[in-house]
Amino acid sequence: MNRDLKACPLCGSKAELKESHYLESERPYSYVRCTNDECSLHQNTAHFSGGGAGANSRAAVEAWNREEVLLPDH
Repeated sequence: MNRDLKACPLCGSKAELKESHYLESERPYSYVRCTNDECSLHQNTAHFSGGGAGANSRAAVEAWNREEVLLPDH
């Protein structure tokens, strides 16, 4: 799914989809982040959960591509 990701809207670097599980419940969550360690979107992105892993990943990619993951102060 990474092939569908737009570049970071803040710095233009490559983005990557990350998928994981919450430790306490093992529920899946997904998020997209910037691969540039210096960019604020490397760490501060919205996590998508509540659905299956595929649905969470699709939601994360769609939000990233619409730039809905930008922090309020940007």
